[in-house]
Amino acid sequence: MCGIVGGAGKVDFRSYLIGGLKTLDYRGYDSAGLAYRKDGKVNLFKTVGKVEDLDNITPKFTDATMGIAHTRWATHGEPSDTNAHPHFSMHRKVYLVHNGVVENFRALRTKLKFNGYEFVTQTDTEVIANLLEEQYLLLKDPFKAIEKVITMVEGSFACAIMFSDLPELYFMKRQSPLLIGLGKDGNFMASDAVPMMKLCDKFIEVEEDSYGCITQNTYVLMKNGQEIQPNFVVRKAEECTFDKGDYPHFMLKEIEEGPKVIKRLLDNYYDGTSFTFDPKIIECIKEADDVVFLACGTSYYASLLGVEFMHYLGKRSESYIASEWAYYPNLTAKNPLFILISQSGETADLIACQKYINDNGLPNIAITNTRGSTIYRNATFALLLYAGLEVAVAATKSYNAQVTMLAMLTSACSSTEHGVRNIRKLIEAIEDVINRKDEIHELAKKMTQAKDAFFVGRGYDSLAALECALKLKEISYIHAESYAGGELKHGPIALIEKGTPVIGLVSDSISAAALRNNLEELRSRGADIYVISTESLFDKKDDFYTKDVKPYLAAVVKVVFGQYLSYYVSLEKGLPIDKPRNLAKSVTVQ
Repeated sequence: MCGIVGGAGKVDFRSYLIGGLKTLDYRGYDSAGLAYRKDGKVNLFKTVGKVEDLDNITPKFTDATMGIAHTRWATHGEPSDTNAHPHFSMHRKVYLVHNGVVENFRALRTKLKFNGYEFVTQTDTEVIANLLEEQYLLLKDPFKAIEKVITMVEGSFACAIMFSDLPELYFMKRQSPLLIGLGKDGNFMASDAVPMMKLCDKFIEVEEDSYGCITQNTYVLMKNGQEIQPNFVVRKAEECTFDKGDYPHFMLKEIEEGPKVIKRLLDNYYDGTSFTFDPKIIECIKEADDVVFLACGTSYYASLLGVEFMHYLGKRSESYIASEWAYYPNLTAKNPLFILISQSGETADLIACQKYINDNGLPNIAITNTRGSTIYRNATFALLLYAGLEVAVAATKSYNAQVTMLAMLTSACSSTEHGVRNIRKLIEAIEDVINRKDEIHELAKKMTQAKDAFFVGRGYDSLAALECALKLKEISYIHAESYAGGELKHGPIALIEKGTPVIGLVSDSISAAALRNNLEELRSRGADIYVISTESLFDKKDDFYTKDVKPYLAAVVKVVFGQYLSYYVSLEKGLPIDKPRNLAKSVTVQ
């Protein structure tokens, strides 16, 4: 959600800015723009639409000394050329790009209008530009101006700032991600490392409420009026690979990277005889009297499996949607442990939760795919998923990694090694689904005209059904819901019409017969039933089977089926699979 690229130095800024935005477009956006300084003048270009549209309207230029660029996901004001970034102050003393939300922008806007400032956009970002100009003209010092504005703005921001009469590129940051890259031919900044990987060999994580500037050869980091030391972080090339190879879509590539990701997790956390988790993490889980999961979207559905895993350990456990818990936190145990799950590590709702947790001195474990992210840095303990860059908006391999990580932690806490054998069988089962994806494609062709669809399961399958329904909604735009089998007769069965596709997931012998009875009730009311069972529970009338694994991991295999189904339905409908409408990969605003 929103992407920032900027830098100062001697590079081909046109290629860097536009190429950098293209590497960030997986985050989601509806407009794009850039500004660069050449011969002491700032040049500005922006447009609604894709980065390719920006590329088309931006003239060729060389010898620029500085530049900033941005992809915007609208929060304040409709997508338009005017509302697109970069924005500038009334007297054009300041040009900037901004990721985040200014919560008190209306009050600040009113005050600025009283002081004579006029506004041309509907955005909260223009408020920051005018505040910076006002304070810069008053204080005659860019650092003091930025420091003052930080105290005035409520909300989140990562800003790359050009003062029209100064040679440095400035920045300020709170909550929204911002990384500084140090290179041979210049210094750079971006929302993540991907745009800078070819130019930089060292990275600095910008602290909360800090600010500073970069030039070609120097950088300054400030906080509360004092210069601070940099926090250098590692960004590995394999974590930032932005290449779909021979695949037509990133989503398909990332589905099929699932087995490799799980193998990598085992390589990093299991030495062949025992798990290698920090003993303090295992001790923390064992000593907790309540294990609370916090997450959003796909990560939340992964956490629901984690709750069941904790119940297996005899632990009290529950999961909350982070966007709700952030506003309505509750502490109902004497010794709680919080497990925060986020692919990006920059989920704004989860960051708000973590701040409350840390302010109360409580332990938390971050499970994330992004080294050095905000949630990673601020956690008591952090566990990396090693899934590699996930570009498609719809999460796939990261879900597999999250559930596997939770299963591994459970095995480590119970001191049992059979969990590793089960995970290896999981890998084989996923590989089998990959090898038979054409069968799923044929099933998908039968569902392309559906307006509604339902996924039904019991036990762990009911949790898998939640994620399968989310995937179908996200990329095929088919309204999809999931239900536990026994709940159908308590209301949802009223929604069944002739031809409504219902996908039944059958993985556990305990509830298989009951679930099949539920499906027959739906069939008798005109639903088109598709049964996805495990090999040992397969009936000749079923539509697809997956290899047998333990029920608690069978949910992952069923979700891989759901990922493929959603992919192929979307493919048949000709939809933008990697970038579905209205969605962003990294949700960095609340």
